[in-house]
Amino acid sequence: MTNHLPESVGIIVPPSNPTLEVEIKSLLGDSPYLYTSRLPFFSHCDLAQRNTGYLANYLDTARRFGSLPLTAMIVGLTGSNYADGPDADRARCDAIADELNAPFTTCSLAILDLLKSLGFSRLHLELPYPEWLIREAKMYWERAGIEVVAANSILEALGASDAYMIDSDQLDHYLSTITLHSGAPILLSGTGMRTTGTLEDLVDRLHAPLLSSNLAAAHWLLTHCDRDQCNGSALFKKLIEKLQRFSTSSDWSQVDAFFNPY
Repeated sequence: MTNHLPESVGIIVPPSNPTLEVEIKSLLGDSPYLYTSRLPFFSHCDLAQRNTGYLANYLDTARRFGSLPLTAMIVGLTGSNYADGPDADRARCDAIADELNAPFTTCSLAILDLLKSLGFSRLHLELPYPEWLIREAKMYWERAGIEVVAANSILEALGASDAYMIDSDQLDHYLSTITLHSGAPILLSGTGMRTTGTLEDLVDRLHAPLLSSNLAAAHWLLTHCDRDQCNGSALFKKLIEKLQRFSTSSDWSQVDAFFNPY
């Protein structure tokens, strides 16, 4: 009798990120198995220096998965990739994929691929970053051919020191007060910010598509797995179906009138 091992995927995590594994697993569901490898800890560096250090360690951190039979690997980071732009991001990932002989990407590219697959060409950024990194993020998306209609700092709005300090209730309340922009999904970028609870709460109430770095990462991982075995949790399916509904509707205020899959 043949023993069919379940599919497995890998995620590379910043050393102090408390959120990423938990949210990705809640979106993947029971399959595939999820394994993690953590980037080095740079104790005496500022954010800009850490981002540069992380970039230089993508391949070595991926190699620490050893001989695990991973179907695909993703770097659970966006901020490190913004300064170089999407073309360099893609080239770096392609080179690492060739080295490892397995699909490899970053969360920033997973977001871009999801936006393109849904046909969105505008974007509303809500980011837990300082202003200098928001400028880099805006430039990244514009270089990818995406029109950025708004780029706001959630840290500034909530008076938080970093993404890890923002809880779902704060984020839920903040998003309920923002101005929506026609044709522009709201991107909650930043893999350390807790977003799945907010997405679950607002998916039936906000008349605009919501996506996060972690949702895009889960989507990318699942697209590289056997769909018969790995099709995401109930929450993942609901969030992705809602995005698809928005992408095909010309009147976003009417999406909820015909969206109730569960």
